[in-house]
Amino acid sequence: MSLDRSVTRAWPEALSRRRFIESAGVGILCLPFGTAGAALDNELPPPKFLIEWGRRGKAAGEFDACVGLAIDQHDEIYTAEFRNQRVQRFSSNGKFLSEFPVQPHAGGLAVDSDGTVFVAHWNSNKVAAYSPAGKLLREWGTKGPGDGEFQLPGSIALGPDGLLYVPDQGNSRIKKFTREGRFVGKFGERGKEPGQFGGDQPVGGRFAGPQFVAFDRRGNVYTTDAALDRVQKFTAEGKLLDVWGSESAEAGGFGPPPANKDGSPGFGGPIGICVDRKDRVWVSATNSRVQQYSNQGKFLRGIGGPGSEPGRFHTPHAVALDSRGCLYVSDTMNSRIQKFNAS
Repeated sequence: MSLDRSVTRAWPEALSRRRFIESAGVGILCLPFGTAGAALDNELPPPKFLIEWGRRGKAAGEFDACVGLAIDQHDEIYTAEFRNQRVQRFSSNGKFLSEFPVQPHAGGLAVDSDGTVFVAHWNSNKVAAYSPAGKLLREWGTKGPGDGEFQLPGSIALGPDGLLYVPDQGNSRIKKFTREGRFVGKFGERGKEPGQFGGDQPVGGRFAGPQFVAFDRRGNVYTTDAALDRVQKFTAEGKLLDVWGSESAEAGGFGPPPANKDGSPGFGGPIGICVDRKDRVWVSATNSRVQQYSNQGKFLRGIGGPGSEPGRFHTPHAVALDSRGCLYVSDTMNSRIQKFNAS
């Protein structure tokens, strides 16, 4: 999790083994980036904007710092808000269905098949499980470097192996738990090398580790590493399989980072991530783009660019796909959810 520094101080050297910035891809981005238009040869068409909902506020259907986004088996949409401290539930068409309060500093969330909602509480350094009605079922974690401890757990995802994967940002690693909260494993460490996270970021910092995680059909784990402008791919046991990304502002790159209030360059990079049924990878970034790659890191297409019009973003965070192949984006600083036909 990594909001624009100009929004909150409390929140969250490019290194890449390969760069996949292809000249054909720039054509889609120059319409401008993400604007509907004819695709060039061998390029997929940009996803089609369908609907949006939300505005800044505290009422039902409104948002304030909506970071988390998850979709259940019925294609209902769950959102988690850092500032409003709640989870909201919507139909796939954006109709408000319900909400319940959660503990402070909600980041990413995941929904189990029985309706249990797991929330990573970022500044609170813990994970909590809630019933579909919002009753607190259990929680675990305190601040620290130990196996059952966290430093800024920015998101959470339920893997195909039935385990919960938590990007422990400040500790530069991925941690795995059962749904009951029992620690079962971890991988990653602070550093610049492939398989490490955070680069030169200080221990405990919001860019010191992985931001979000996602899974392909084989159970491989994809992580975003904003500090190093890259995506890394691991087996479920933590064996590194691939790494790609760059700080370029061209198609496929994760730059430039957002500016600070004084206009100086801030920090940022790839944040949210999800994988479709063809193992293609969608990644959001603080450059206000959402881009799609092959599972080997080749840039395929993208949408976005800074702005508040449909199809544009302001610091998007979580991304998710429903059973019909529609892509949902938590357009965090525009206080809305956008939906696209991405099949």
